[in-house]
Amino acid sequence: MLLGCIVLTAIWPAIFAALVAHLITVLPGPTSHVISALAGIALVLAAQEVTRAAYEVARWALYRRYEEYLIGRVIRAALNASTLDVFERPDLAAKTDRAVRIAGLEPGDLVDGLTMKWPLQAQGVAAGVLVATVSVPAAAVLGVLWLLVGKKLQATMRRSDQFTWEDAVHAASYTHRIGLRPEWAKEVRIFGLTGWLSDRYGRQAARILAELAKARIIGQRSLTLLFTLIVVANAAVVALAADLGVGAIVLLLQGMLGMSLLADQSGDALIEYGASRVPVVLELERLVADHATTHPGTTSATGRPTESIVFEDVTFGYPGSGKVIFDRLNLEIQAGTSLGVVGLNGAGKTTLIKLLTGLEVPQSGRILVDGTDLRELDQESWRKSVAAIFQDFIRYEMSARDNIGLGAVGQSTDEEIERSAVRAGADTILGRLPQGLDTTLSPRLDSGVDLSGGQWQRIALARSLMAVQGGARVLVLDEPTAQLDVRAESDLFNRFLDLTSGLTSVVISHRFSTIRRSRRIIVLDGGQVTEDGSHEQLLAADGTYARMFRKQAMRFSSDDEENIDE
Repeated sequence: MLLGCIVLTAIWPAIFAALVAHLITVLPGPTSHVISALAGIALVLAAQEVTRAAYEVARWALYRRYEEYLIGRVIRAALNASTLDVFERPDLAAKTDRAVRIAGLEPGDLVDGLTMKWPLQAQGVAAGVLVATVSVPAAAVLGVLWLLVGKKLQATMRRSDQFTWEDAVHAASYTHRIGLRPEWAKEVRIFGLTGWLSDRYGRQAARILAELAKARIIGQRSLTLLFTLIVVANAAVVALAADLGVGAIVLLLQGMLGMSLLADQSGDALIEYGASRVPVVLELERLVADHATTHPGTTSATGRPTESIVFEDVTFGYPGSGKVIFDRLNLEIQAGTSLGVVGLNGAGKTTLIKLLTGLEVPQSGRILVDGTDLRELDQESWRKSVAAIFQDFIRYEMSARDNIGLGAVGQSTDEEIERSAVRAGADTILGRLPQGLDTTLSPRLDSGVDLSGGQWQRIALARSLMAVQGGARVLVLDEPTAQLDVRAESDLFNRFLDLTSGLTSVVISHRFSTIRRSRRIIVLDGGQVTEDGSHEQLLAADGTYARMFRKQAMRFSSDDEENIDE
């Protein structure tokens, strides 16, 4: 349909020009001839409108299909990354970020540009045919000249294309975002950055525009010569055609005017812009493929662990960082117990969780789940066996139903969601929402509702409990309550331990009032477990844990130990 519309879009103007020339030829003449010529012109005009409408429908359908296809490939590539390498490794993260950012910026512009350019080029060819009916040499000379103009315009555009200077454009874009992001508005004003940001963006934009102007001025020199030649050629053709009839001259003039479309570059910028997304997407897919698990596991992890999770001589360091986080780490976590993890910043607490959940893979050593190497387990089923609440957990701009139900995708009913909410203490939150579970949790929407930090924590806990209902046997808390006060955190953690009794839980927190409730606590330092025991045992050992605990306790009275905070 689209190709047919392009052909018709090209020939209707040529037919229209021929009919106008015919009308001029028959004037004055028999009324029947004039009426038939006018009727033909009217039919062509009507056909043009019908073709234009059909073309827009076909063009838009192709635009959406291509855009959804390309964005879909980006999403699938990003989601198919089995580990976090492509997001966290310094040498890969920039490429991944660029691919996701660029591919998401109107990739359908390629289709838009092509469907804009093709009809115009086709009309230029049809106009050349009109000129050729009068003079083949004239059509050939003008065709070559207009094509040369088009090539020069294209070269000028490429030189002046702002995406050639991606770093400069990205820097200006980032400055622009700093000034407009709602979450940064307070700090920008408190530090008095408004004027500085405005001046900085002005300088960056001015430099980009200056480079654009310079590139375009260079291209104008050769274009001036070509346009002069075209004017001379057109004048010569008209002079040579002076002895032709009026109708033929009108046809020739319309054809000569239409041939200028051969140089039209209206769609080229969009084509260049849209086409630049394709190699970026291919690069992302290659990155993901290159860092995919060589031999993905196939053993089901459903119901595990029932015995233990064992880190056996695990060595790990983030590629490119030059630092070893764990050096032959050995650790056993008994199934059905709670483990608290303590350590200074950079000790590897969060890295331990990433290894446990399969988001990172050890460079050497093994992680055994009930005696089976984690690499031999089917990763999808293992991750369904793990539920986690991270410090930066996602606050989905979706309905309350989705925010909780995503803990067990495709397995959650409203009754189960409400049951999880009750267990997490989030039922009172749901009860206050204007549309209940259908309420969108987002301040960005007029119909949305925002929640406080503590309320979001309970929603996140409810989501993890949904995962438990869906079969999760390991629960992880990685500093999810850092924004809460001590009493709120204590209440949430007590609820967490009560609700997860019998499950394997791993808790990371900087607050000892939280950690002390774990049945077992370990201290990470220098890539090893340096202390291991209960809260009371570690205090009696008078080591790192005891010193950290006392330092934190010094800020509070000895009779308020339950409220110890850092």
